[in-house]
Amino acid sequence: MIRLPKLYQRLLLYFAIFGVIAFFYYDHLRASKIQQRFIGKDYVTPSAPSAEQWLRNNDLEDFSYSDKLVINIGYDECFHIGRFYERCFNRFELKSRLASENSHVVRKRIHKDLRNSFGRRWFGKSEYVYYDVLHLAWLQYFGPNLERLNVEAITEISKVPKGDSLQFKDVFVMFKPVGIELLQNRSFISEINVLFGADCVNPIVNWTLQKNFPLTEYAYSEPAYLTYKFVGSHPVNTEPQRLQETNEGKFKIVQLADLHLGVGESECVDEFPKHEVCKADPKTKTFIQQVLDIEKPQMVVFTGDQIMGDRSIQDSETVLLKAVAPVIARKIPWAMVWGNHDDEGSLTRWQLSQLASALPYSLFKSNIHDTQDNTFGVGNYVHQVFSKDDTEAPVSTLYFLDSHKYSTAGKIYPGYDWIKESQWKYIEEYHDKVLKSKTKLSMAFFHIPLPEYLNTASKTHAGEKNPLIGTYKEGVTAPKYNSEGIATLDRLGVDVISCGHDHCNDYCLRDDSTPNRPWLCYGGGGGEGGYAGYGGTERRIRIYEIDISEDNIHTWKRLNGSPENLFDYQSMLDSNSPEIA
Repeated sequence: MIRLPKLYQRLLLYFAIFGVIAFFYYDHLRASKIQQRFIGKDYVTPSAPSAEQWLRNNDLEDFSYSDKLVINIGYDECFHIGRFYERCFNRFELKSRLASENSHVVRKRIHKDLRNSFGRRWFGKSEYVYYDVLHLAWLQYFGPNLERLNVEAITEISKVPKGDSLQFKDVFVMFKPVGIELLQNRSFISEINVLFGADCVNPIVNWTLQKNFPLTEYAYSEPAYLTYKFVGSHPVNTEPQRLQETNEGKFKIVQLADLHLGVGESECVDEFPKHEVCKADPKTKTFIQQVLDIEKPQMVVFTGDQIMGDRSIQDSETVLLKAVAPVIARKIPWAMVWGNHDDEGSLTRWQLSQLASALPYSLFKSNIHDTQDNTFGVGNYVHQVFSKDDTEAPVSTLYFLDSHKYSTAGKIYPGYDWIKESQWKYIEEYHDKVLKSKTKLSMAFFHIPLPEYLNTASKTHAGEKNPLIGTYKEGVTAPKYNSEGIATLDRLGVDVISCGHDHCNDYCLRDDSTPNRPWLCYGGGGGEGGYAGYGGTERRIRIYEIDISEDNIHTWKRLNGSPENLFDYQSMLDSNSPEIA
């Protein structure tokens, strides 16, 4: 037998490995295409006017022609190797696709592993719920005689069997024939999703979260719950109101920094003072609710690491909904920027941004420069607060920027990333060219602090210290590279910059390295699921009040253990504000 030289042996081995990888990758791409597809006859797509006319003729004026009916539900059993390869080999569904051969159906897969294996284990078994929907627009082909359609849709999901209901996992699903009367009664389910954990919530209007019983429970997973929406649900306006000062000439902002929520309740990390039993996310939620009810703010700003990525691999959507639920319940407009942990779960920064921008009362925006590859970041935007007397006259400007995650130039500038020069240029151009009116009392929010947060020593008064109010407990983990953002913010007239990231710092520092000497503030860590320590650090929340009538900004904080008491009150811009410590 001829023995090949070692060089050729290695080449053959490399080709074999490459071939296996290429096969798995191609197979994965081919398999992934089944997640949403059309089934059945390819009718010509109905026009919107004709579909809407059919709805009016059948007393369904409140419905949309794009509404859907769920006509089947099932789940796929899959095998995965890490995150690289996944192949589904078993399918279980309640209604055969053959029953829908006379309809136009779309299959929707919910990309959330019920077993919590994908992304956590090197290899294992994963499961995904999917459902088939029929768009209402296709019903017009059958006129008032929908019985000819011969399709049943889901009307109810229960814990115990009812009538002809069918078992699906640990629940029972009721189907009924699609008919005009049941449509008029809004009896059919139109969309389905899955959320995880005993503390999960769905604050989106018109959605029902079935928390009385789980869809299923697995040993290494939080319980999964079905949440769904009924067809023809009356629309509710959840657009945020225009930001406007109160009748007293004030505008209050609650900053929520570093909540570090995850799937499930989880145990507290570095709780202080310590209790025998401490569930992180419920305790954080209670604290947020207490502060919102005490302060009654006009706006809430989340400054990053709302989501603890390694606790959200199963489903980041569940976690984001938990974070914003107390704010949505109180109908408070809210803005958000991302931290270095938010996109380490099941969703990318881009996917999280799409979700956040669509939620009730959200002010989150992406701009034309925001990119899926995160080179520009996602979520760089500007909002203005308007006068109570003139809705076209702004009285304050608020800037929001994505400070990215970890440095991509680690050998030269190790550690954390920085806000890019292109981002600073963008908001500068937005200020100069888009904003019709410039304002005083401007603020900026992002996650990772600027290098100037280290400037405790005065740049203009040798041997003296800059004013610092609050606690400086841990090292400032600012980026090693300085993109000179402080100069841009100073030129834009920003008075206060507020960030998160360093949980045990909650100070405000008046930096004198630029002419206008803006305040550089920390929100202080608010979530029990993130680190604290440094001799014991109780979670806290910072509040800002922009006082338009006084041309001033005030700030204070509240502690988890005594939210009724404020501390470290500051008047930031008037004669009471310290110049040099």
